[in-house]
Amino acid sequence: MENLGFRRIDFFLYTTGGNNSEIGQELLKRKEIVSVGRSVGEHTIDLRAEAIVRDSAQLLDLLEVLKGMPNVRDVIWSEIVDHIGKKQSIPSEVIDAL
Repeated sequence: MENLGFRRIDFFLYTTGGNNSEIGQELLKRKEIVSVGRSVGEHTIDLRAEAIVRDSAQLLDLLEVLKGMPNVRDVIWSEIVDHIGKKQSIPSEVIDAL
């Protein structure tokens, strides 16, 4: 995607108020957001949103919008800048379990 001038960004949102589905639906109304999911694991990450942005200015604008949303306590973001590798197959024990 970078060859086309776009960047894929993951946003991790820490929310309050217990209305993650509503926040997720609001996120999906933004043109830059392509997917939203509820998250478990790290206690300060309740939602993960994937976005496609053109440049750093658009990234920063979107970050400020997300931080200003009601019931969003904090937002962090991450971007993969170098792919180290990718496995080409699913492990056989997973396939056997299916």
